[in-house]
Amino acid sequence: MVARKKILALTATGLGAVAALAWAADSTAAIRAERAISTAVAENSNLEVHPRVYLGGVPYTQALLTGEIPRLSVEALDVDTPGLGLVNARTELTAIEADRHQVLSGDLTGATAEVFSRQLGLDGVAVGEQLGMTDLDISNPYDISPGGGPAVEVQLTGTPPGFDQPVTVIATLRLNGPTFRMVPVELRDVPPSRAEDATQAFTWELDTRSLPLAGQAEGVHVSGGSIYFTAQRRNITVAFSDLSPLEAAEHSAYDDTDYGRDNPVS
Repeated sequence: MVARKKILALTATGLGAVAALAWAADSTAAIRAERAISTAVAENSNLEVHPRVYLGGVPYTQALLTGEIPRLSVEALDVDTPGLGLVNARTELTAIEADRHQVLSGDLTGATAEVFSRQLGLDGVAVGEQLGMTDLDISNPYDISPGGGPAVEVQLTGTPPGFDQPVTVIATLRLNGPTFRMVPVELRDVPPSRAEDATQAFTWELDTRSLPLAGQAEGVHVSGGSIYFTAQRRNITVAFSDLSPLEAAEHSAYDDTDYGRDNPVS
C-alpha cells in the first residue's frame, strides 16, 4: 500500500511537471509572437512607445492544430495623430486564420481575419484642440463613477475663446452617415447674453472618414473622460498597417456591400 502511494505521488508530480513545462512553453510562444507584433506595429507607425499586444487562446499554441487564433488586440496610448493630437487607439482582430509559421512568429501578414474593429478615444486635450479650449474636461452627464459608463451625451466644461471663465454644457453625440455632430442641448453657468456664443463654441462637426478607422464611424459614445469612435470591417486580409493606430484596414477579402451605409445613432 505504501509503495502504491509513493508511485501515485511520483506520477502526480511527474504529470504536474509536464503540465508546468507545457504551460511555460505555451506562454513563451505567445509572448514571443506578441513582442514581434508590437515591434512591427511600432516601427510601421514610428511610435515612441510600443503598443500593448494580446493574443487570445488558451492554450495559445492550440492554434497550431486549429489553424485559428481566436483574438488579437493591439492598444496604443497617446499616439500623436495628424489633425487630432494625442489619441488612444485599440484594434482587435477576431477569428484569424493563420498557418504554423504565422502562429509562432507573429508575422500575420496575409492571414485572414473574420472581424476587424477599431476604437479611437479622444480625451479633453484632443477634443479641446478641435474647439480651441486648453482646459476642456469631458465627463458622463449621468454616471458619476470614475469609469463612467457609455453614453451618447456628454458634459463638457471649458473656457471658450472670448470667455473669461469656464462654462458647462450638455451636448448630444450623433452620427448621420459619415458625419459626426456634437450639439449643446443644455447650458449651465452661461450668461443669457452669451448663450449663442457658448452654443457655437461647443458645437463640433466632423467627417469620420477622416479618422484612422475602418471607414466611417459606426458608433460613438463617451466613457471615462473621452469620446470614443468605433468602426468595424469584416473578412480582411491582414497587413501590419491594419494594426497601426494611424492607419485603417483597407485589405478587404471581399466587397462588403453593406459597408458605408448611413448609420444614424440615436
